[in-house]
Amino acid sequence: MNTPSDLLPVVYADESSNSGQNLLDPHQPVFTLAGVHLPDELAASIVDEVRSQLPPTQGEPKYGSLARSSGGRRALRRAFESLPEGSVRSYLIDKRFMVVTKLVDVLVEPLADADGLNLYEDQGGLALAELLRMAGPVLGDAAAFHQMLQAFVDWVRQRVATDDFFTAIAAYKASIPEEHTDFAGWIELLEYCREVADETAADLATGEQRDILDPAVPALYCLCTSFGEGVGRFRLVHDTSKVIDRNATLLRMVHLLPDLARPGRFNDPLPAVQIDFADSTSHPQLQIADWAAGAVRQWAAHLAVGGGDRFSEELADVVKPWVVGAVWPAGTVDLRASRPGGR
Repeated sequence: MNTPSDLLPVVYADESSNSGQNLLDPHQPVFTLAGVHLPDELAASIVDEVRSQLPPTQGEPKYGSLARSSGGRRALRRAFESLPEGSVRSYLIDKRFMVVTKLVDVLVEPLADADGLNLYEDQGGLALAELLRMAGPVLGDAAAFHQMLQAFVDWVRQRVATDDFFTAIAAYKASIPEEHTDFAGWIELLEYCREVADETAADLATGEQRDILDPAVPALYCLCTSFGEGVGRFRLVHDTSKVIDRNATLLRMVHLLPDLARPGRFNDPLPAVQIDFADSTSHPQLQIADWAAGAVRQWAAHLAVGGGDRFSEELADVVKPWVVGAVWPAGTVDLRASRPGGR
């Protein structure tokens, strides 16, 4: 017997620092998505308590404005301390590393698949992405490596032609000294993917792969899967998002697609049986999701690029337990890095 959606638990989700497919924006190196599962009364009391600690002229208490003042930071810390264990979960993405994983995903994986090799099994694709990330700026010219990644992003966004993208690959390969010919072979592998790129460019032109670099969709699937382990099937209320709205059907039908990391099996179904959109003025849980996503983003950006302030460091003990998954470089912080996403 199906349970009416209005009787299901509700999870509320919001993003922080989503620059869409512009993954190399230097001012927004990290994307986070946070979900909150809280009773209405408790969520409202937490938000009201934060508001009571702010000046009466304060507008909507978004994370960005709260984190800029000492009073706002104190209010955030108290709010986070009042959250029940397990009520907040977050998914985290290092955008630059995601570019490298998608470079492997979009170009190399189809070529490998045509030769009968599953790059996702045993995390082979992730290993290649880690190799490119770590060795790329060191064994070749760092500026040329960055330009190759930027050209890939611009190519997916249909801002440069395929010829321009492969010119950037060739320029980077030419910057690798002769003593690193083994590594140059991996870049040569990218050049062998020209036929794959031509086919992908045709799909991009028709809009079939419109959001392949946007982190919001894979992050939401992973976050929902994590919440599903704890609350079962639920209704999702997401802060207004065009990309999630555009991909809602794909998310609901993901269980019909094969899971490339588990040959012979399909993806797990999305535990969210219904996706609605709202804003934080309607649901205090969305306000708390905004604070949680912002806090995780600030802490993670501090790790990704260095610097930051004392508050960024203070957030670590609070927000780290919220992180249930990540696309994050191995060895830089104790987080589970996910494999590159499937096509």
